[in-house]
Amino acid sequence: MSKNINIIDKKKQSVFYTILIIIAASFILSVVTASLIDPLGLYAGGVTGIAQIILHALGLIIKQDWNYFKDYLSIANLILLVPFNILAFKLSKKYALYTFISTIVQTITLSFSSFWTDLGIFRNLDGSYEVLSCVLVASIAVGTMNGVMMRRGATSGGIITMAQYLNIKGGKSVGFINLIVCSTIIVFGSLISFFDPETGSFGAALTTALYTMVLFILSTLVLDFIHTSYNKVKLEIVTEKGEAVTKMLLEKLPHGLTISSAKGGYTGRDKTMLITVVQKNESIYYSTEILKIDESAFITIIPVSRIFGRFNAQIIDK
Repeated sequence: MSKNINIIDKKKQSVFYTILIIIAASFILSVVTASLIDPLGLYAGGVTGIAQIILHALGLIIKQDWNYFKDYLSIANLILLVPFNILAFKLSKKYALYTFISTIVQTITLSFSSFWTDLGIFRNLDGSYEVLSCVLVASIAVGTMNGVMMRRGATSGGIITMAQYLNIKGGKSVGFINLIVCSTIIVFGSLISFFDPETGSFGAALTTALYTMVLFILSTLVLDFIHTSYNKVKLEIVTEKGEAVTKMLLEKLPHGLTISSAKGGYTGRDKTMLITVVQKNESIYYSTEILKIDESAFITIIPVSRIFGRFNAQIIDK
């Protein structure tokens, strides 16, 4: 009984810790967008970037300065995130909860966009910006915050939620979906810079495109460096307790399992070899469970670069 209570307490602690990370990361992402990315005339990735595009385009149509719309970024972002929050429920209730919390934090923080911009955290004393330095800081911040959230089985919502859903349900590449969205944002952002009546020119459009591209590429590299949990690895297990290990894996493993007979080269004893492919975040759990059954089991974890065929991807549950 006490063991079950301890397990429940640990799960509650894990969920609480994850929620704190989501709140902090979503806050930092929104502050970076409002105080750094937007003042530079660049565009954030995903839904926030799309919201920027819509408001900038609306400003051009009704001939209003962007500052008029700045504090409406939170509303536009919230409206666009609603369908993705609904989609999150199709992945898991806990994932949906995390996405909803991130959405609320983003909405509240972005509602003070003018305040974060006026605060001038990243401005020089003369009010100017070191553009390249600011892009590097923004890239590291965006990549790190998204990576930290994804390691905990959460995201800031939006395009990543859709990409993960399509990846899990249909095997679509998350990177490819993200590339399409980012490319669309760059194209439309450049067009808006080109047609801006005050600063519009080919040079302005090219600058917006290049710096936004650098922002997307660097933040993606940082994200990939931090978040490797969805990478695939092959587990090869050699054990003398094949029946017990096989039973445990068949009960808990949501992936396929291949079983074959083996024999120890030195001992000559009969063994069982089991092969399966899992996500990197799952490999430690299953290795630990196997060693509980057979302390002398030989387990090899091998990175997998590509899979042909169906793979049952799992949302991280923390």
